[in-house]
Amino acid sequence: MQTSTSAYRLAVLSDIHIDLESGGKNTYFIHAERNLRRALEVIRAYDCSLLISAGDQVTNATGAEEEWRRYRQILTESGYTGQVLEAMGNHESRYAQYGGCTIEDCRREFVRFTRLAEKPVLRPKDAGDGTAYYAYLDDHFGDAFLFLALENGCNTNQIDNFSDEQMDWAEELLARYTREGRRIFLIQHAPLYGDGVGDNRGEPAYEGSIRLSDAKGRVFKNNRRFHRLTRQYPEMIRLSGHTHVDFRDKVNYRRNGCHRLHIPSLAGSTRLTKRDGKPTLDRTFYGDAAQGYLAEVEEARVIFRGIDFLHRRFYPEFTYTIERKQNHLY
Repeated sequence: MQTSTSAYRLAVLSDIHIDLESGGKNTYFIHAERNLRRALEVIRAYDCSLLISAGDQVTNATGAEEEWRRYRQILTESGYTGQVLEAMGNHESRYAQYGGCTIEDCRREFVRFTRLAEKPVLRPKDAGDGTAYYAYLDDHFGDAFLFLALENGCNTNQIDNFSDEQMDWAEELLARYTREGRRIFLIQHAPLYGDGVGDNRGEPAYEGSIRLSDAKGRVFKNNRRFHRLTRQYPEMIRLSGHTHVDFRDKVNYRRNGCHRLHIPSLAGSTRLTKRDGKPTLDRTFYGDAAQGYLAEVEEARVIFRGIDFLHRRFYPEFTYTIERKQNHLY
């Protein structure tokens, strides 16, 4: 199946979670490697020119270096030759939580093992080996892909997840690309708490989502700046994962400010349930599906088709078409 001159194909994954803790108490994702290999087989057959991963490539309970090496090995052995672009999720910095390294070490590791410095991406002029956010401009329609990083630690719901420098950079690029009339994809790992897709609006189910303030009233300034960006650009397509919520729980798309699309986990889905009458996650990671999207990107629209890569089965009911309109800067 060949990509036509009027479109290109895009694979969208999240929460790959290569997990090498070898049966320890924190090992959840025993099918992660199998699922990634299966997904890459399908992605090759579908002739995707670009593969996007929205974060948590590794699980990182006892150090991520060997997990990163296995991730790279699987990519190489797959024979996939398209561009692979990853966002930094919270698990990329998880080992720092246990004192095994620093968060700066984790950022450098992300840059090293994603080979970010070798890719045709746009990074800040003063980007160092720990700068994990970047942009990519495709050469088909000139679409802009911005990859933001959870750069400050693993506990997403308890911290300000973005630096001043990252938000300055994101605000400047979004304004510029909007003026240039580009279609914009914003890839960032975690949803905003109670804000919609992947985290039930009004009755949020996932407590690990990004907060605007904590229980003591401490304001997270840059989380709020990020939240404003999702409102400021209504034609932007925002892709996130993090919650692992299965397609079948129907928290996949919402138009709330921008277009928001949730990506279930490739490694293992979890399902919504109720506790004390409130929606929550059951915290079991089911290995009966490996979910993501295959997308057809046309000049006038993007069609995201939900797929179970493990069984090579599309979900027609979880197909989302986003029509392209002219960007406007507000």
